[in-house]
Amino acid sequence: MNCAAAVLASIALMAAPAYARPYADIMREANAAFEADDFGKAATLLDEAQIERPYSLFLTRNRVLARILSGRMEEAIALAAEIAGRGLVLETPPHEAFDRMRAEPSYAPVAARMAANAAPKGEARVIAGYAQNNLLPEAISTSKGKVLIGSVRSGEIMRAGAELAPFAKLDGGVFDIEQRKGAVYAAINNQLAFERRSDEAPFAAIVELDPATGAERARHPAGGGPSLIGDIEIAKSGRIYASDSLTPRIVLIDEDTWTNADGANGREFTDPRFVNLQGIALDEKHGRLYVADYLAGLFAIDLKSGAAALIANPANAHLGGIDGLYLDHGDLIGVQNGTSPQRIVRIDLDKKGTTALSLGVLAQALPGWSEPTHGAVAGDDFIYIATSNWPAYDDDGNLREDANPAPLRVMSAPLDR
Repeated sequence: MNCAAAVLASIALMAAPAYARPYADIMREANAAFEADDFGKAATLLDEAQIERPYSLFLTRNRVLARILSGRMEEAIALAAEIAGRGLVLETPPHEAFDRMRAEPSYAPVAARMAANAAPKGEARVIAGYAQNNLLPEAISTSKGKVLIGSVRSGEIMRAGAELAPFAKLDGGVFDIEQRKGAVYAAINNQLAFERRSDEAPFAAIVELDPATGAERARHPAGGGPSLIGDIEIAKSGRIYASDSLTPRIVLIDEDTWTNADGANGREFTDPRFVNLQGIALDEKHGRLYVADYLAGLFAIDLKSGAAALIANPANAHLGGIDGLYLDHGDLIGVQNGTSPQRIVRIDLDKKGTTALSLGVLAQALPGWSEPTHGAVAGDDFIYIATSNWPAYDDDGNLREDANPAPLRVMSAPLDR
């Protein structure tokens, strides 16, 4: 790789400073440059956008396209090679420019690496299977042998045993579940594929349920603007941390601060680099909360100050596209369903917990998967929902044409500590 290409290839993982200007403005200019056939300008603007969203494969693909169209084929291949080096496949739609790149002899080893990257890894170990294929299951929680599974489409929480047994039915789709000795907590949203959506205004909330009966004890609305709560963590003190992918922010819930009907208590962690927050993992011992952002990567938030720091990435691993996130013996386990191929990964952190030293694949592209989502650390294994079936439904919860949703499967992968 020549020096210019090496510099361009490394742009995608540069730490993003506070935004110099809005991302939407950059993309508006980039689109205009494409329409004007000014592909050199488009490439420069997309490079700028990628600095703010370093793990957007959409941006990377269009950076490749802009370089091909501006006659910079070697740079385009170098960018594609970086994605292949991270163990991924850069998906490219039908286009004569991508066809030209594929015909280049220097692209052949990149194509071979991507083909190898797409192969399944690990064992498809099914630990529970159920006939239901219409739940859109997102959440799973295990505590002392009690397993609960939550449905985004129906708002149901079910006890998982030999069969699924009803535990609770809520007025929003269930995106996450946490069990504690005296309560069950669920993150619910009456939007995004929830089948009982109505003209009611969208809401996002965390509900506290009786662990024996499933009856609702308390409700904490997210408040403070458009919200979609995707993941929650419960501290020993009872404080709830919740990731909001729409605003985006981390919402803090303490019982003594939730006095307003709309939940507007003003307690939240924000950062201008946040784009699309997903999974969170609480590390109370070291006073921090790990946060996965689909496009910006991994952050560690100091629980006292609320300051967010990007996890350093000298290994040049792909730290985006992570949905579920879990702490295990000082490392992070991520369900990476925003990549191709989809993977379950172990991110080896340094002793300070601030640097990703390496990324290992625990399972990848296994037969029987239909977009894995959340999971749980259970002993020496990671158990997870293997068939959420998200690709089978549109945003209104309607089955897509020709979709064939798979029955609910829970699988496991060894944690390889």
